[in-house]
Amino acid sequence: MSSLDHDLELKLRLRRILFCQGYWSPIEVELSHYEPHARGVNRLPLTDLDVLGIRFDQLFVQHRIVGDCKSGKTVSDIGRVFWLKGVKEYFGADLGYYIRPQIDMHARAIAPRLGLRTLNEGELSALEKTIRVDSLQIPLADSSAYKSTEELWGIRVPEGEKPSPEQLKLKAVYSYLSYRYWSTEFHRNLLGIVDLYQGIADLLKPLDPKHILLAFVGAERFAHCLLDIATSAEELGAADIPKYVRLYLFGGALGLREREQFFELLHRATGLKESLDPAYLPELLELISRMIKHPEGACDVLRHLTAAYIHCAFLGNSTFPIIGTGGTNTAAIVLAKDVCFTFAKVTGISRSLFSAMEPL
Repeated sequence: MSSLDHDLELKLRLRRILFCQGYWSPIEVELSHYEPHARGVNRLPLTDLDVLGIRFDQLFVQHRIVGDCKSGKTVSDIGRVFWLKGVKEYFGADLGYYIRPQIDMHARAIAPRLGLRTLNEGELSALEKTIRVDSLQIPLADSSAYKSTEELWGIRVPEGEKPSPEQLKLKAVYSYLSYRYWSTEFHRNLLGIVDLYQGIADLLKPLDPKHILLAFVGAERFAHCLLDIATSAEELGAADIPKYVRLYLFGGALGLREREQFFELLHRATGLKESLDPAYLPELLELISRMIKHPEGACDVLRHLTAAYIHCAFLGNSTFPIIGTGGTNTAAIVLAKDVCFTFAKVTGISRSLFSAMEPL
């Protein structure tokens, strides 16, 4: 097995561990910087994180774990743990895991002082056994299944040809989800994602596996944004949800006031009475309110969206898998369906892209 394949195996195993502990756990998260360019902006890759775990508790407090998984013989353990410390701070993570089949003692000694834990092969296997990862009914650690879904991601342009206008539209969405989502000011993501999917709504075909995956990833990120809004509302007291949602979407009180003043000037200059709020704000408010009223479901909606795609949409099962020790979380399943169908409604993409959710 090559070191790259072994790295992937370790990433998927950590992903499964975090998932079993209640975390939504995307892997290979790439961080980028964007600079102005004559044709728009240039993306400059910075670094990539192997595993990111995100969990919301029932008080809508966010918890994050970062993971670095390496297997190469020339890897500097001490260098990696200090690198992971920096990435941990960037994401505001509570904890970091450094995983390598064998780890130098001096790196293991310093790791706890950096807020990190280290796991060698034996310790990783023991942890998997302790938390009974084999009881999970979805193949999160199956590298062949992961590679199969990776083949569905992105556009494919034959060598020597240029992408079509439709492919360029799709490419913009893939690029945003893969790179920009993790680097931009987070309050900008929800409006950005909805706008991008509205632009490709007529291109997504309900029977195309690539488009089904793109729809589910969009719904996951949509849910992530909604949970972040719910967190913000709870921090402010959640007494006036419409007010707090608008504050969030426009970057705070100053940002909202600047937008309001701009629209006032626009009205005076043109006579047009444009609405500052997005047309789909009522749908957002309704769904966020349901999340806040049902925290037992909202806190686990991200994992249920992941499980719904893998187990139902990708593997073709018609029943929902058990993904926790507490049995079926009906509230989370209901909210996952609500997220998908609300996302379809506000973006204009076909509801049939989420047909796997209908029988659940």
